[in-house]
Parts: sequence; structure tokens; C-alpha cells
Amino acid sequence: MSRKNVLTPQLLNSTPQSLSASFVSPVTTITYADNVAYQINTTTTNSTGTFAVQGSLDYNKDVDGNVTNPGTWTTLPLGGGTPSVAAANDVILINLNQLPFNAVRLAYTSSIAGTGTCNIYIMHKQLA
Repeated sequence: MSRKNVLTPQLLNSTPQSLSASFVSPVTTITYADNVAYQINTTTTNSTGTFAVQGSLDYNKDVDGNVTNPGTWTTLPLGGGTPSVAAANDVILINLNQLPFNAVRLAYTSSIAGTGTCNIYIMHKQLA
């Protein structure tokens, strides 16, 4: 009988990320993951912008965790449209199934630099 391994790292949670400028989240290596989900909790009354999920096949780290290739990153098309921040508190969920990439990250593009913040969580599951 197979079982599922579930990993839930918290990205940008201990110190919320400002929505006043564009940023890229830390990279999550998903080499053996089957499914990935992001949760983005935004707190704002005046920030607007969009999120994008980016994937890379050539991002790589050595056994000590040092980045040996920063990777080439491409924005992935999302079936539900472009996740956006619209000057309101919100929770954005992004569900990604059967990703054939080595690594993923989130990119935020600010369109109105307000005073908002966000916390980002990621979960990935693999059959074991």
C-alpha cells in the first residue's frame, strides 16, 4: 500500500512580505512532488498587484544547500486566471497538479504600492 508524504514549509511568514514593491519568494525544490499548493494571505486596503507561479528545470543546489545554478525561470499558465491583490484583505489559493519541474517560486508584481503585506505558505505532496 502506498502512502503520501506531505511537506508544508512556510514562506515569508515569520516576517510578512511588503506589497509595496515587486518581489520573488524563496525557491522550493519539488523534484519528487506530485502536487503543489500555495496559500497567500494578504492584508491591505490600498495595495494592488498580481502573483505568478514560476517554474525551473535547471535550478540546482549542492548537498550542502548552496545554489549551484540559479535557474532559468518561466511563468506558468494558471487555469484559474492571474491571482491578484485588489486593495482588500484576501486569501488566494493556487492548486498545481503534476508539475514536471525541479523548483517553483512565486513572483509578485506591484501595480499600486500601498501599505499591505502578505504571508505565503506552500504545501507539496508526493506518493511514497
